[in-house]
Amino acid sequence: MKIVMMTTTFRFLVAGLGVLGLAFPALAQQTQEKGPDLATLKKAAYNIDRYVATLYKRKKLKVPEVVDDATFLRRSFLVAAGRIPTLEEVRMFLEIEDKNKRKMLASYLMSEKNDGYRSTMVNWVSDLLRLTDDFNEGQAAPYVQFVHKAMHDNMPWDEFAQQLLSAKGSGWSKDNGAVGYFIRDKGMPLDNLSNTMRIFTGERMECAQCHDAPFQKWERMQFYELAAFTNGQQEINRGPWSSVWREVRDAEEERTEFGRLVEWLGDNVHYFTLAGGGKGRIKLPSDYQYRDGDPGEVIGGKTHFGKRIRSSDRRDDQTAREDFAKWMVAANDNFTSIIVNRMWKRIMGKGIYEPVDEHIKADKTITPELMDYLMTLMREDLKFDLRAFQHVLLLTKNFQFVANPEAFEAGMPQAFNGRQIERMSAEQVWDSLITLTAGNPDKLPKRRFSDTIYYRGKPVLVGKKTMSQLSEELLAIQKPGEYESFVMQLLSDIKAGNSGASKEAMMSMQRAGRPGAASGMARASELSAPAPNGHLLRMFGSSDRDLIDSASREPNMAQVLSIMNGYVEKMVVSNRSSAAYKALEAGSSNRDKVRFLYYSILSRSPTPDEMALLMRDVIDGSRESFENLTSALISTHEFIFVQ
Repeated sequence: MKIVMMTTTFRFLVAGLGVLGLAFPALAQQTQEKGPDLATLKKAAYNIDRYVATLYKRKKLKVPEVVDDATFLRRSFLVAAGRIPTLEEVRMFLEIEDKNKRKMLASYLMSEKNDGYRSTMVNWVSDLLRLTDDFNEGQAAPYVQFVHKAMHDNMPWDEFAQQLLSAKGSGWSKDNGAVGYFIRDKGMPLDNLSNTMRIFTGERMECAQCHDAPFQKWERMQFYELAAFTNGQQEINRGPWSSVWREVRDAEEERTEFGRLVEWLGDNVHYFTLAGGGKGRIKLPSDYQYRDGDPGEVIGGKTHFGKRIRSSDRRDDQTAREDFAKWMVAANDNFTSIIVNRMWKRIMGKGIYEPVDEHIKADKTITPELMDYLMTLMREDLKFDLRAFQHVLLLTKNFQFVANPEAFEAGMPQAFNGRQIERMSAEQVWDSLITLTAGNPDKLPKRRFSDTIYYRGKPVLVGKKTMSQLSEELLAIQKPGEYESFVMQLLSDIKAGNSGASKEAMMSMQRAGRPGAASGMARASELSAPAPNGHLLRMFGSSDRDLIDSASREPNMAQVLSIMNGYVEKMVVSNRSSAAYKALEAGSSNRDKVRFLYYSILSRSPTPDEMALLMRDVIDGSRESFENLTSALISTHEFIFVQ
């Protein structure tokens, strides 16, 4: 049964169905809270479709049909929110007739009030940056918090990149978590530069660290000229700590209470600092082998495309990293092209050019006019607003295309030929199972970020001192003797504990959240990263965060077993309080219950043949028969694949 709309707005529907007012507030309003208005986004989507239609005309192909409502609904949720829709969300979309409901759904998914977008973008950017909860030494909580907040606030991509590349100081200082970008690769500044160029400009320079790249355009000298801008990374005022730690080791007192605290301070306070703004000059390595420079020669920084900049090789330049960051985001087309291509791949399934992070100039792509338009849209019109850009793509007909075999035969790239069937990402699998278990997963616990000092796994000095205060005090000490005295006093304060603390301080301690992940029933973005071995996320190929974008969608036997006998059985099938079984409560007849189970799991109605088969051979009204159906539906390829 379908509900026929009697008005041109959803306000009547909200009043009539009640739950819709909670589930689809953005649909009722049809407005953007911030950023470009909906009319601007629709116009941009129309322009994109015109360019795609021109491409099809040039290839002498018919423009593909669009997918049905159920496929569009599920595709949109998995791409934009990282999960399948809930039963309520499916009903609100499929049981309503309105010619604008697809546009309304896009507005709902891209609404500030819908936390799914933030969650899935956290997963995406965390894989890109190889974000982990801990550095090699010490915790990375402020860096993780910076990324989460940036995605929550929809920080423009150019601002996000610039903050990462120019940050300095202590990572524990207020709103300074971006310094973690360089701390992530501490001791490997050349590798960090290679990653930076790949992530933000699509230039692959790994080989040029050691030699002129035979299959790419980069020479070793050019690599070191870029490396000069970020050269000179070091910790802030490490000297006093180093002197005290050396004395501890010489006396073989590393395992004393004092020694352990000194080591902890080095790992958790000093390690998370970055001094200076980049020297702007660098020595060529001792094995430099080309005629354009000598081993050990000092050279200045120099860029090689876009609006070029350079620095002096005669003196340190304390603004070199800042200059490099400005050049990265504003002085070349690579930066815009790469993020456009990455966002196109996120929504459409494939980039306009592949690999998605190997830059190709617009005039070398299959559709230069479209690429130029998308870059102008991103840079000039949307000001690197990734949420708005993805909203535009969701509004296009191109996003709705069914796959067209004729287009493949004619050499049409997948980027313009509908999303091809692919297995869900590990995060989509997990978050979809969480949806079937707990309902809307965006209402579940989020990561807790705290400035509380956690020493040896326990909160200490709650209500007396925070990590930011401790960092500020330690980094101001200039003499080893003063540093040793400070540590002695700190140890005494920690030992004293909170025996004399006020009732308010004790309550604060109970509320103090370890600056880390949620546990158990929470979205993938809220869990510890990388996931531990044996977790469903790792079984389904989540990134180990060692390499950029290293997640995998390859199948393996562990995935099959986890669906048949493992996580799925425990979380959903055998869990009689799981949200999937709310479908049984929503239906007044066996046929309704079957339909609602299909809604919950596959986001569609059963076909007439499926319904007839189930009513005849499977469903007898018992709870067990519905559990068997639930298990069967989750085990299908249709559930685990994005169409």
